Amino acid sequence: MSSCVEEVLDKAPLDRYAEELVWSDINLANSYLNTAYRNMSSGFNSNLNLAGVSDHTFFIHIYGTDVYVQGNITPSNMGPFNHTRFRFLNWQLFDNIQIINTFLENIDKVVENTTETEREAVKIKAEILKGEAIFLRAFAYAQMVRTFGGLPILTAPFGIGDDYLGTPRGSFEETIDFIVQDCDNAANLLLPKDEMEMGRATKGAALALKSRILLFAASDLTADGTAENKYVGYENPDRTALWLAAKNASKAVIDMNTYSLADFGAPDKEAVANNYYDFFRQKDLSNNEVIWGKMFVADVGERHRTNLWQGPNGLSNYGSNNPTQDLVDTYQMEDGSSFSDHFTLDENSYYQNISDKYQNENPYYHREPRFYGSILYDSAHWQPRFSDLQERDPLGIYDRRTRITTQGGNEVSSLVGIDTRQGPVHSWNAGYTGYLMKKMMDHEVIGKDQYNENVWIWLRYAEIILDYAEASLELGDIQEAATYINMIRNRAGMPDFTGDIEEALRYEREIEFTFENIRWFDIRRWKVLEEKLDDAKGIEIVETRNLDEGTVNTIWRRLTVQDRTVNQKMYWIPIPNDEMNKAPHLVQNPGY
Repeated sequence: MSSCVEEVLDKAPLDRYAEELVWSDINLANSYLNTAYRNMSSGFNSNLNLAGVSDHTFFIHIYGTDVYVQGNITPSNMGPFNHTRFRFLNWQLFDNIQIINTFLENIDKVVENTTETEREAVKIKAEILKGEAIFLRAFAYAQMVRTFGGLPILTAPFGIGDDYLGTPRGSFEETIDFIVQDCDNAANLLLPKDEMEMGRATKGAALALKSRILLFAASDLTADGTAENKYVGYENPDRTALWLAAKNASKAVIDMNTYSLADFGAPDKEAVANNYYDFFRQKDLSNNEVIWGKMFVADVGERHRTNLWQGPNGLSNYGSNNPTQDLVDTYQMEDGSSFSDHFTLDENSYYQNISDKYQNENPYYHREPRFYGSILYDSAHWQPRFSDLQERDPLGIYDRRTRITTQGGNEVSSLVGIDTRQGPVHSWNAGYTGYLMKKMMDHEVIGKDQYNENVWIWLRYAEIILDYAEASLELGDIQEAATYINMIRNRAGMPDFTGDIEEALRYEREIEFTFENIRWFDIRRWKVLEEKLDDAKGIEIVETRNLDEGTVNTIWRRLTVQDRTVNQKMYWIPIPNDEMNKAPHLVQNPGY
């Protein structure tokens, strides 16, 4: 009996490979690294978009977002920031860093264990994989440093019995320097996009990440000389040197001549709106504007259901992230003028048209193209209704208005919109603000039945252009900054900006990157959280048809859907209590 038991115990597990086997085969090592790619997740990780903790959306299912936006976040109650929904930026990424460091510690063994005839080819492949791993580590650190500040810097995997207390929390400056060095090392090992398998790290991705992190590092939050300690900013910042480093990093990507802005069909504004929307429906990463991202297929592997998560309740979807009225009102008119030049709020919060140019009372007319590519608003065309509601809505619109009919001074009928919280289908999943995220949904996907296949884009060339513009502006090169800001505007069918250049730059970042997990970092690094993270607002729309007079009158009234409170500690997320208990020598962030 004992010999039979020993025979069973001696067998290798069938569901995984022995460690020594992994580091003797380049293909198995590659598969090991694929785990690190999967663990980086994406902005499609769940129905909660990072915009839900910014001024851009109200997340109707809450999931702890109220803990943050109402200023109540603590190390023991972190809302979504200690949950897998935000695993693409939270402390859980250290699990992935452990995997990456294990890979980096062992990848050279693959070359050593390869036959002499294959060794040179395997060495070339191993060096590229090493570059990918270093990039993924840099990306994980870049996500976390912008969330928590300085981090423990880990370059080797922890083993069983290792002492965590021996690893201090690095300063912000040390963490940035570590990320930049990883980006440089990765760029030296990686190949250009057209020579790499789609979706894997590239030389351009490493340089683009360097641009992103140096821009963040040079910004007011961490470099204006007021950081409370060395973990959340520079102790003695040289702003000129920091901005110059950021500018040079973005220029290095530009000078690769690998990437370009997608052609959205400007100056045709309708074409721009459609092509901007279609850009985020892409099924692969081949577009020359895309630097790095994540692909999906509908029937295997990690998948996402953005249409189900974000679509209208009237089509049996969840309506999760509702764009706020403040975001909607930020979109300029098609001529580049401000919405507030043409519409104002009266004392009862009703929108009134005051325009000499755009006379229609509907505030959704004549807006800039990216508005139509990003926002589902009342009466916008979306998807055909299911059979039971096709007669009522033959066009397939997003239906948010209440329709009242009067006669003889009396209300004779009242019909609420299909996609409202009083509507006939899954009303509990209806939005509160009156808007949904059109951008990143796909009108050809039936959310309640089908998975999405559109890509998540982590890095794209438009960001590099605006990184370069911002750094140029901060260094006083106004004309260079203006040129690059207008590149983005003109591509979107908009005229050159007028007025304050800093406002123009921040407008372009806000509108161009809406819902791309950039806004929350921007309003923090610019130190405008108190100004921007205002109460979440929405719209109420009532259309009244008077049968006696043969008239139709529609009113749009702004309303508050969530009270919000900002305090200073919210600029940084606390280190979770569980992590502090495991490593009490770590210094907690200010205010916690």
